[in-house]
Amino acid sequence: MDCQEFKRWLIDRDDCSEKKAQQAHTHRARCTDCDRLHSADEALERTMVDGFHSADVPGGMARRARALTEVVEPTPATAWTAGWRKVLVPSMALGVLVAFLIWNPRATPLITLDAIGTYALANHNRADMTMAFTADEISDPKEWFYQRLDFRFAMPNLSQRQLTFLGGRECTLGPKKAAYLFYDDNGERISVFIIPARHIEGPLQADRRYRIDMPHHRVELWKMDAMICILVQDLTTRRSTTT
Repeated sequence: MDCQEFKRWLIDRDDCSEKKAQQAHTHRARCTDCDRLHSADEALERTMVDGFHSADVPGGMARRARALTEVVEPTPATAWTAGWRKVLVPSMALGVLVAFLIWNPRATPLITLDAIGTYALANHNRADMTMAFTADEISDPKEWFYQRLDFRFAMPNLSQRQLTFLGGRECTLGPKKAAYLFYDDNGERISVFIIPARHIEGPLQADRRYRIDMPHHRVELWKMDAMICILVQDLTTRRSTTT
């Protein structure tokens, strides 16, 4: 389950199966953004429930209020309205917050460079991350990705590195969707991920390459127009792809 599926489950969870609920809780355990969204939704429910419990106003406070305001005997209609206002006002505020978190694509925190490198490496090492299409099956990979993601991008120019494009699939880097491109480097697999730069914390210079050293792997990042490219390479690669 990814973040978008979790949001759909959160909206329709009363009608979802126990299996879906288990998948949602498993995803929430490893995704801080969806965990925060779930907590906000639970706070909304608690507010709705607690709003129906009444409590007596302390006597001293009631006397001070009568001294400062004109006493107006409430009619049954106004009393009913006032009671519901106590429930609806905070509930509506929390409801707006939950809706904002669900539908606003920028509501989740930005991803740091270290985190984006870790997410990319995790996808690179996953055995189940197979190609959804091969290079000879799709004539325009950019259009294939655009139909599935919320952004457009140009294919990175890696001809100087003599890499061969094999195929691709969509994936997630933390809470954000990304394009996953598979390349061949003389028999070794190279992974390239593309994600909008607006999801990354801090500005990246267009003419600079950033390198994150990780055990047994090399992770490189660079800015390409409004996108960030992340290249992951095993350090056991027979021939370095570094220019």
